Amino acid sequence: MPSPLFETSMKVQTMRRNLLLVIAALLAACDGGGSGLDKPVAHPSACGTSAFVQAMSASAREMSASADEMDITPCEADTATGETEPLYTFQWALNYEDSYFNDFPETFGGGTDLNVEPAHRQGFKGQGVNVLVLDTGLDEFHEDLQPNFKSELSWSFRTRTHSPKPDLSSSVPFHGTAVAGIIAAAQNGKGVMGIAPRANLGGADYIDMNIYGTRGTIFAAYGGAPWSSQAHIFNASFGDARWATPYPTASDTAALQGLRKLRDGKGAVFVKAAGNEYDSINPFVGLCETSQYSCVNPVNNTHTLEPNVVVAAALNAQGSASTYSSAGSVIWVTGMGGEMGNNGDYGQDASRWHDLSGPNIFTTDISGCIHGESHTGANSSFLRGQTERDGTPDNPNCDYAYMGGTSSAAPTISGVAALVLGANPELTWRDVRDILRLSARKVDDGYELAASRRLSKQPAATVMDLRTNQLVPNTTGTASDIADGATTFPPELGWQRNAAGHDYSNWYGFGVPDAEKAVALALEYKKDPGRSRFADVHAPEFQPMAAWASNEWVFKGDPFFATLDRTQIRIGPFPYQQVTSAGKFKAEAAQTVDQFQVRLGTTSSVCLGSIGIAVRSPSGTTSLLKLPNDHFRASGISSFNRYTLGSYAFYEEPAQGDWELFVIAANPDRTPYYLYPFMGRWPCSSEGFVDLKIEARIIAQ
Repeated sequence: MPSPLFETSMKVQTMRRNLLLVIAALLAACDGGGSGLDKPVAHPSACGTSAFVQAMSASAREMSASADEMDITPCEADTATGETEPLYTFQWALNYEDSYFNDFPETFGGGTDLNVEPAHRQGFKGQGVNVLVLDTGLDEFHEDLQPNFKSELSWSFRTRTHSPKPDLSSSVPFHGTAVAGIIAAAQNGKGVMGIAPRANLGGADYIDMNIYGTRGTIFAAYGGAPWSSQAHIFNASFGDARWATPYPTASDTAALQGLRKLRDGKGAVFVKAAGNEYDSINPFVGLCETSQYSCVNPVNNTHTLEPNVVVAAALNAQGSASTYSSAGSVIWVTGMGGEMGNNGDYGQDASRWHDLSGPNIFTTDISGCIHGESHTGANSSFLRGQTERDGTPDNPNCDYAYMGGTSSAAPTISGVAALVLGANPELTWRDVRDILRLSARKVDDGYELAASRRLSKQPAATVMDLRTNQLVPNTTGTASDIADGATTFPPELGWQRNAAGHDYSNWYGFGVPDAEKAVALALEYKKDPGRSRFADVHAPEFQPMAAWASNEWVFKGDPFFATLDRTQIRIGPFPYQQVTSAGKFKAEAAQTVDQFQVRLGTTSSVCLGSIGIAVRSPSGTTSLLKLPNDHFRASGISSFNRYTLGSYAFYEEPAQGDWELFVIAANPDRTPYYLYPFMGRWPCSSEGFVDLKIEARIIAQ
């Protein structure tokens, strides 16, 4: 005979399950979605009382005791968490503690989530916030996106209409639909739930290969058209970091800076994926399998140099950097991306490539079992629509899938930003950026000294010998090892606390935002509007600071060299195979740092892939802005112009004083340790003329 305790427990579970069904029904009656673009945000209880709601309310009265205790009334159910959604158990980024994946310790455990549930319980779900997904378009009629979709916030560059349907013949037609679901899938008792399930959702097929990057489409997509000018948040889960692109560029830079004028001058928030090239063998990038540090620097995409662009790295379900997540000193915060999700019914199992295993982010897919990630020939039973739990199919119509990459991490940050703006619509772009930083938590402390999950297995701070391009086993370094004349250097410095008291990491930026804390900060700004930053950042022109030349005739007649003191010009061969102090940049003004930037240029033979750049502030903080032996090493680039780097490691430090810049130069004549021996010598070498030019500037707050 069951014990009284067991019977009571079963009654409670049944009551709780029924109550969740009621809440889901109430949310469905409210559409589970957002409001009109120009409508004020309504209280959740203002959804109305349709006949359906009244019928469900009658059912709710049968459980009056429990309902009364929870003080639930029709549409106040909008304070419910995602437990109302059938696939919520797989959404570990929203609820880590109760995740389905807890039963798989090989790929799950020791991680965290975005702590969105406390914000949801308070009713903050992105109401009134317009989020524009610039991507491959989206499935506007998807059951979980349609309640929030706004055609007036959308555009198709292919069809010239407000219907951004993806091109099903493209290589990744599902991508934009998946990104959109992570941000704002509705809370309607179906499938998954977005981080901001009441936000207004727009989309555009911006990254169609025939459209992306043309001058007209950039301005139209970035707020220069009636449909995009209404956006409060832009999500950019795309980017090209293959090239040493000159900065600034006439179109991209102007379009991005124009975003600061949207929202009646408060500025739009632009969230950008960092990239997926930490470990990369990519025919478009060149051979690069460093395994030790980021193969491709996010800063190669010049979008990341703009202060109003929030660059997001990715965290996996074990609380460390996703193995693919590109690292660099322009990362602002870290979102949730997971790993490859290639094994098991739900992507939960380990494989022989254990380091790459683990779940990623569950979201919406193109409806039906023909197109998208979820289809009859997919590589997991969930994606084929074949799984069920408790006799109920999970994904019978193939409408849901899972996706990894920083393409997933960026929309998790966009979702948190929507919660923040929903709580306080008067925040400026600088306020939202600061709130993401202030709410961020340090994760994976000490990672640079631990055995890496990356392919090399060496701690990230294992030093490299610049003469041989080889790692020095069992030897790690710190920032103090970056010094004039050194022949080894540590490629990763881990978490560093700067002079302003901020912890920063090239892997994680300022950390993983906490949505509860972020919303609380937004409300504090609401009580005290004086905390808001309405003024723009100050970006002066770059100033020449140092140069190298093979001989004096190289720089005669060049106006750049004419601006330098003779002591700032080095004559002779370029100092490969060592760390060299390039000199000091003197900041006279009593300002506060937002970002420090360095710009490089040459018309002669300087191997971009063999040089790295480090900067030390007057306060003593050191940042690695670029690493030697990156993907440019394989391509042999030796001529570049206005190639620009940036760092947030000095954020809010005093700018005044001497900033020392170090050139970390590897051996261009030796194949790096990670390149296959049969590839032989690469086209860039230490021979030839040299005319390297170095400029710097401080973007001030």
